[in-house]
Amino acid sequence: MKTSTNHKSEHVIRLLDEHIHDMPLIDNHVHGVLRESPSEERFESLLCESAGALGQGQSRLDSQAGFALVANCSPLLLGKRCGAREYFEERRNIPEDEINGIFLTNAGVSDWIVDPGWSESELIGLDEMSDISHGDVHRLVRLESVAEKILLDGRADDFVEDVRRDMSEMAEDAVGFKTICAYRCGLDIDWRCPSDDAVRERIEDMTPGERSRLVDPIVCSFMLHEAMKYGKPIQFHVGIGDRDVDMRHSNPFDLRDFLIEAEGRNVPIVLLHCWPYERECGYLCQNFINVYMDVGLTTYLSGQQGIDAIQRALQLCPFSRFMYSSDAWGLPEQHFFSAVLFRKALSRLVSRWVEEGAWAFDDAVRVVDLVGSGNARRLYRL
Repeated sequence: MKTSTNHKSEHVIRLLDEHIHDMPLIDNHVHGVLRESPSEERFESLLCESAGALGQGQSRLDSQAGFALVANCSPLLLGKRCGAREYFEERRNIPEDEINGIFLTNAGVSDWIVDPGWSESELIGLDEMSDISHGDVHRLVRLESVAEKILLDGRADDFVEDVRRDMSEMAEDAVGFKTICAYRCGLDIDWRCPSDDAVRERIEDMTPGERSRLVDPIVCSFMLHEAMKYGKPIQFHVGIGDRDVDMRHSNPFDLRDFLIEAEGRNVPIVLLHCWPYERECGYLCQNFINVYMDVGLTTYLSGQQGIDAIQRALQLCPFSRFMYSSDAWGLPEQHFFSAVLFRKALSRLVSRWVEEGAWAFDDAVRVVDLVGSGNARRLYRL
């Protein structure tokens, strides 16, 4: 009897694992892939949120992210498993467009929600990304980029009016907005909507450097309040990032006043990446009817340990509010192995809960479908 029960349990877990392996994902926050092959130094810098090389005799491939990349990508790209130090040497002999095609098509992603905001000229275009991946590509509007372009174009005198006009045009074919105000001014700012005159005064007082890289909290708040008018999801970078972000000012609890206002206006808010605030973000998803989250960047930087971030998030986050993302930028390997890591982690967690009797099999299948694609499809109206 015990053997029969064990066989049944193993069969159920195998079915669940196969379902998660085969289900399509929607990448709720991602960037494009490189047009040209990177140098070895560039390749390593793109693997993580690094400020530069570690030093002689050291490699950024010697990390959880690096080992996850090589373990999951080398069999697909090279037809064999290789060591971390060998991977780039063999990769450099393959054209970048071929590498892009291999990894994007094998990621199992049906839809990519792309933030094209940073260094767009290095990346392939959105239409090309759609063609290569055989997936649908949807655009986000990065708010800071909108403001900075207006200022760099010399339109400071009509900044408020030009923001409204440009955002109206850009919002037509965008599924949502993205802000990096956590990098620029922090989340612990006055979230009340500033007056037009207050915004104009700050613009007038800005130096050329301040106009090229928006850090003013009043102007950042203005951009977000303008975005709320469209009722589309607004993504907030939270927590982990490169050294530009001051983690002391990136706590999502500081968004409380803004979340209350957004909730009252029925505007969805998406908290991205979230480490080390996964539990805090899960709490906000539970306590606000308009808040969603992912652990994208956290998952791929953590490699095999990314499962910990997902488990922390799901302690409190309702299953209808958790989504997949990769936050991959540049390296197509990231687009691929992020999806692989997410599937493996989700399978390990959910299979354990089913095996322990905490989750029913049918509920588990329904929830992983929501997390993998259903929640994003509903939220972004895809």
